[in-house]
Amino acid sequence: MKNIFILAIIVYTFLFSGCISSNKQDDPVGGAYDEITMESLVEPPEKIPFLLRPALRIADKKAKKEVLPGRVLAWTSKIAISSGLLELYVEEDAADYLDRRLIKLLRIKISYMVPSQFAVDINSQNYENFSITKEEIRALQGIKEINSVSSFTEQEKTALKYAQELSKTPIMLEQIVLDNLRHNFSEREIVSIASLSAKVNYWARLIEALRIKPAGYTDDPILNLKEYSSFVKEEN
Repeated sequence: MKNIFILAIIVYTFLFSGCISSNKQDDPVGGAYDEITMESLVEPPEKIPFLLRPALRIADKKAKKEVLPGRVLAWTSKIAISSGLLELYVEEDAADYLDRRLIKLLRIKISYMVPSQFAVDINSQNYENFSITKEEIRALQGIKEINSVSSFTEQEKTALKYAQELSKTPIMLEQIVLDNLRHNFSEREIVSIASLSAKVNYWARLIEALRIKPAGYTDDPILNLKEYSSFVKEEN
């Protein structure tokens, strides 16, 4: 069923791409942005394009909440569809080559690196189910050194350091990081780690750009969501 749905989206993208976008020049939104009261920089369109509705219903069901990022992206149907395909395919393929715990660790680490409160919120939910300890959470936050946490495997330490460097600007990859990567992972695994890291960065940065607030997936105080805001308040 899932593969049929993905195929349908691809067909829609190619056959109806001319119907689901417009070159119309809209007026500026207007009004000031309020970080405290507004859930996002722009509100979702009142009418969601017909071709996006099935995808949003599936996303809502999977997230067990109304997915605000998908609705905000509905202003631009092609971007919404391509972003959804990126999420589906990269995550699905990475899961074929990387274990679930490593994927979870990478998602959390990158969410803190950006940082993105929404991404931390959604990517950290149920972290205990992946045998992730509170000490490991502190390492993912950057409070502890990754190498100092004995419960991380050598592969996990290597992948986390690689993802950490990929999430910085500018990217600066040391020889030892790349050597360790080659010594610990196969070609397919390296491609999966790099692609997953880029994908999480894409979503976390896009969500921060649109100022989308955490959706309340978890309320664990150790995650310190309030301390990882990317908003800079203007000083008077």
